[in-house]
Amino acid sequence: MISKAEVRPGNEWRYLFRGVMVGDGRRAAGTPLRAAQDEAGVPPGVWKGGGLAAVGLTAGDVVTEQRAELLLGEGRHPDADRIERERLEAGDDPATARRATVLGRPIEHNRSPKTEKAKERTPWLAMDLVFRPSSTAHIAWALGDDETRLVLELCQDIARDKTLAWFEDSVAEIRWGSGGKIRKPIRDGLIVAVFRHYESRAAESKPLLHDHAVVSIRARRPDDEGTWV
Repeated sequence: MISKAEVRPGNEWRYLFRGVMVGDGRRAAGTPLRAAQDEAGVPPGVWKGGGLAAVGLTAGDVVTEQRAELLLGEGRHPDADRIERERLEAGDDPATARRATVLGRPIEHNRSPKTEKAKERTPWLAMDLVFRPSSTAHIAWALGDDETRLVLELCQDIARDKTLAWFEDSVAEIRWGSGGKIRKPIRDGLIVAVFRHYESRAAESKPLLHDHAVVSIRARRPDDEGTWV
């Protein structure tokens, strides 16, 4: 089973950063990400997707707090701090140096002001795809021995990764041009941060094997320019 939720600036982003990344728990202010994950009993998130090489990442790399905030929260290169510093040293002014780290259109430019007839529109940051096994598999995982759990977790890994690969190859596309009239498959592939959870987020947490696959909306056009959008 798969469910989908939008990730936008504000409460949705705060929930992702303070909850999803630490097992749907509550991350105390000032607690380092890895320490919060250890306390919650969940592994660190890992990067997946065919688009990783375009931003200098490798499948299986650990999702660090800094890179997650830059890429998923700000739509910037995961090594934006280094790039910005190098551009400043090369003589760029601060605004130009920062713009060089932005992938596509800056988030602040995608925000539509609130009017009397319409609510304020906030830009997308990512999509949160939640992968859950069937009820039968879930119950077997919750009640089974260690060997059974490992096998079912491996099945979950395979099913999730195959689905993401299909989504990347057959579904994902980008739009550009006037009114987004041009639609084509993405050039490199998706950039996804995957977080494994073992419990539900209900008030009384119960065993629930599931994964959050947070898909960045940043991708490159498939034409010769390869522009980020």
